[in-house]
Amino acid sequence: MSKSMYLNILEMTWEAYGPERIRQRRSVDGNGRMDLHAYSRVLTVLSCLIHGGRMGELTDLWKRMMTECCREIAAMRGKNEADYAIREIMFSLKLMKETLPDWEEAKPEWLDELRKIDPCVQYNYWLREGGDPALLHNVNIYNMTGEYLRETEGLTDTTSYFAKHWPIQMTRFDENGMYRDPGCPILYDLTTRCQIQLMLGFGYDGPFAAGIDQCLRRAGLATLRMQSSAGELGYGGRSSQFLFNEALVAANAEYEARRYYREGNLALAGAFRQSARLAVEAILPWLRMQPPHHIKNRYPVAMKYGEEKYGYYDKYMATLGAFLAIGYWFADDCIPEAACPAEAGGYVWQTSASFHKIFANAGGYSLEMDTAADPNYDATGLGRIHRKGAPTELALSAPLSPGTKYGLHEGVGRIPAAIGAGWKERTSGTIRYLADCSSLASRLVVLEESPDQVRFAVIYEGEELPGGFVEERYELTGSGVMMDIVLGQTKDEPLYIRIPLLATNGRDEALTELTTGRITVQLHEYLYSVALPSAAQVRIGQFRYGNRNGEYVLAEAQATGNHVRLAFAITNLKEDE
Repeated sequence: MSKSMYLNILEMTWEAYGPERIRQRRSVDGNGRMDLHAYSRVLTVLSCLIHGGRMGELTDLWKRMMTECCREIAAMRGKNEADYAIREIMFSLKLMKETLPDWEEAKPEWLDELRKIDPCVQYNYWLREGGDPALLHNVNIYNMTGEYLRETEGLTDTTSYFAKHWPIQMTRFDENGMYRDPGCPILYDLTTRCQIQLMLGFGYDGPFAAGIDQCLRRAGLATLRMQSSAGELGYGGRSSQFLFNEALVAANAEYEARRYYREGNLALAGAFRQSARLAVEAILPWLRMQPPHHIKNRYPVAMKYGEEKYGYYDKYMATLGAFLAIGYWFADDCIPEAACPAEAGGYVWQTSASFHKIFANAGGYSLEMDTAADPNYDATGLGRIHRKGAPTELALSAPLSPGTKYGLHEGVGRIPAAIGAGWKERTSGTIRYLADCSSLASRLVVLEESPDQVRFAVIYEGEELPGGFVEERYELTGSGVMMDIVLGQTKDEPLYIRIPLLATNGRDEALTELTTGRITVQLHEYLYSVALPSAAQVRIGQFRYGNRNGEYVLAEAQATGNHVRLAFAITNLKEDE
């Protein structure tokens, strides 16, 4: 993964806007004038391109944008946009400080405006007198990163501001060094850590540096294990499935690669470098669309399918570029690649209980499951099956959710659905699925870990489960996934299975076929197959339900007993025949 590749993708991001639209500060997705949050991130994209020797002819536009940003943020009063924008503005100045030939003549206008900033005036996320520390989260760390970068230019002193806020923020990190934003979404752990990287990368060595660095070290290793065999970051919670998720994987990996290279650990440094490349390559299919997409589906951008209200195109396409710029800044082309966990496989890994995720990888396949899902975004159970090289939405990239936090289009339903078992409740007679549950206890038992095969079991426990438990046993190899489900019920009771099947990713329709004991779903040259007991009664519904990636129909199977075995495989019909 070279710096030039980062620049190539940053050009794709820039071209989603174009100089004329930026000169007019006009929204791509119909929101009117581009706000400072989005505009400052576009500024970072252009800063990085000019720094890398691209688009030097737009230097005057960059200067105009910087002037606008500095004046606008200085005039703000308690606005969220300022908390985010200060980091972008200061990072852009750092990039261009070594690039602009007339820096000394141009800088006074910008620095004079930035010197006016008082974090307790311009920003929104800071601890007010008598304020609730629980309200501090990732946005406060964005503004603290910006404040430190201001300090490096002699524009402020962060001592008192950091002393007030960092002790609170340090309590937000779990035992793996992962940052616990409200609801513990996977993405907001990573984005927070990547902002902190900039502080340390630009020399912060104050009283909190050692503790922060230890958190980053531990969590960097966690990020390696949360990357799927297809190169994608794990799902879970807010802002999942946007392309900037993988930009952050790359940004984190480049920073950690430098750490281990300095320490002489070339294998681990190389693993992080490979992780960065896999993450960037994973998002190319969507970036190559016309127009480039900012989320992992193929619906028209104007539909806003899969987006939260705050996840609009202008902001999150620019966010992709702004986070890739961090990867560009830290990338060291002298560090050679080595095998990373996403590529090599051979592991099962569990987050802390705060994030309640399990990841497994072997033989080119990877799994992710959520053992206590937030129903606003996800569902409990097996929510992801990826195979290296295959379309990630084909089997499942994230569960379906009953929540309304992100948009679908009219006529597409919402339901809690993952791959898993159901049972008939003895009192009401209604069918209930594991995916409906969100407050279960769970245990992971790892049985075998090797690059070619992993075996493990997940045991869910709770009063709402049949007989008090559901056990899922997994075997993951290069041939696919074997899943045995055991319920705490008698052998005479009905057992149900529900499996979401891709119908469309927004552009391409999948072809589904049901035969005795087998379901197949074909998308282009890839075939997803599910093997079930031949005696099971299987029905595939027609109504479509959505997640961020597309629309799915539900296969529902009924058998009898307390045990069922399923097998899943993804094949390339051209290469595997």
